[in-house]
Amino acid sequence: MRPEDDRNETFLLWGRTSLAKPNNKSAGAGNAEHALSDHDYGIFDEHTHLPGHHYDHDHDDDFDDGPLEDNPLWQQDNIFLSTVGIDIGSSSTQVVFSQVHLERQGEALSSRYVVVDRRLLYQSPIFFTPYADSTDIDARALGSLIDQAYREAEVTPHDVDIGVVLLTGEALRRQNAEGIAHVIAHKGGEFLSASAGHHMESNLAAHGSGAVELSGEESSCVLNVDIGGGTTKLALIRDGILIQTAALHVGGRLLVWTERGQISRIEPRAAEVLSDLGHEVGLGDAVSDKMITALGEQMASIIFDIVTGKKRSDARWLTDPLEIPSDVGTVIFSGGVSEYVADPDISGHNDIGQTLGNQLRKVLNQNKSNIRFEAASGGIRATALGASEFNIQVSGNTGYLSDPGLLLPRKNMPVIRLTVDAENLTADGLQRRLIQSITDFDLTGYDEFALAFEWLGEFDYELLKRFCDSIVGYIESDTEHCDSSLYLLFDRDLAQSVGRILTTEHQVTRPLLVLDGLRFKEFEFVDLGRIRLPSRTVPVTVKSLIFQSHGMC
Repeated sequence: MRPEDDRNETFLLWGRTSLAKPNNKSAGAGNAEHALSDHDYGIFDEHTHLPGHHYDHDHDDDFDDGPLEDNPLWQQDNIFLSTVGIDIGSSSTQVVFSQVHLERQGEALSSRYVVVDRRLLYQSPIFFTPYADSTDIDARALGSLIDQAYREAEVTPHDVDIGVVLLTGEALRRQNAEGIAHVIAHKGGEFLSASAGHHMESNLAAHGSGAVELSGEESSCVLNVDIGGGTTKLALIRDGILIQTAALHVGGRLLVWTERGQISRIEPRAAEVLSDLGHEVGLGDAVSDKMITALGEQMASIIFDIVTGKKRSDARWLTDPLEIPSDVGTVIFSGGVSEYVADPDISGHNDIGQTLGNQLRKVLNQNKSNIRFEAASGGIRATALGASEFNIQVSGNTGYLSDPGLLLPRKNMPVIRLTVDAENLTADGLQRRLIQSITDFDLTGYDEFALAFEWLGEFDYELLKRFCDSIVGYIESDTEHCDSSLYLLFDRDLAQSVGRILTTEHQVTRPLLVLDGLRFKEFEFVDLGRIRLPSRTVPVTVKSLIFQSHGMC
């Protein structure tokens, strides 16, 4: 340790300030004495240590020796996250662990990180989702299955950086669904969060099935059709970009029977379709081959007509309908029922799924068209794979955080999204839009929320100052949240500039977090993890929640 009387000169090394002993002799090109703290975030200015002087660290003779992955500069631009996706569906539950490699887009002069590689680490067996009765999921049995997956993967909750517990299909209708999701999320890892929603599930299935990747590779229009136990999810992708998602109430687990052929579970949707076909049945009634075939044919015809662009009054959409464009070149089937579309000889599980898949395969073969139909290799695992590998964004090291320990982490924060047109930006106009959007969102039950901005056009100091004026105007009018932290999220690299203007020029004292390189859609929610070193990045999970209005009756 250097003597106290030597610490009397301040110098700057790549923007970091340090105390050092006076140095009257050159220590090499651009060199000066410095402390270990100057390397905290991978800062390496070229320099030497002079003999006879006091230093608190050493350097290797050659910075190029050793693996590239050990270089702190490389570590700033490359992030590896351990992720988990837990998919609790109508008929099956599965757990998937992956590792995701994200890389900063340095060549594009951006702080945004993009996924460049994904590696599957472990996937659990396909478990049947356990039910205590017709209205409740068996929480204890479900927890045991997930514990088993963690043990077999040799993963602890502490090892998980980020992930999602996803409730899908008919599982959403169970009375204890929301509580179970949050309990599993809390148990599974600090940054694991509960989520549900038809749009999100459609999104994840499209990524997990490979449909998004295929569309990007072929520069084509692809439709992903994920047929699960209770719902069929659609995702339209063009040139690798997901355009629209939707869901309808058709699935392979809507009718279940015992080994003796007696109905053990019948969902209202299955009873409705059977009634329309002239079959009035209930719990305990015997099933017949005629009944099963009729139900399978009807549901297969609904799916086929929808994906080939026809309208069906009996589709029972759970979201806004999706109109299939004429240039769809490929339809990819994923989900549990797709296993039967791919291989009709696979054994069934005493539910309608096998018949639905076989009938769909039959109608596809009978109606030749210019559309290419394929079954995803991931099959039933598509949604879980998507949840563990896709649903991640990372905000780069250009963020501004006034107090990281106070502001992070955060879970299930609603996101209010606004577009900023630089050519028409006025402080008063944006302030009015902010206030109106927050009012329209209805934040009842939420103490904190995030404001997300899509910036259109160029930006300079004057425009950013005008933007910050509108933020300050909103803050001064917001008496309800006057003590709350302020979360601002951008798609462009604006965070540090906005943070500095707000704190240095406007003297904003509320705890402030500003992140950039992030993209959002309407009515989404966000989880923010703790800062990662040495990259100084923040892991972000973007989600939609639907527990209060899943649209299924």
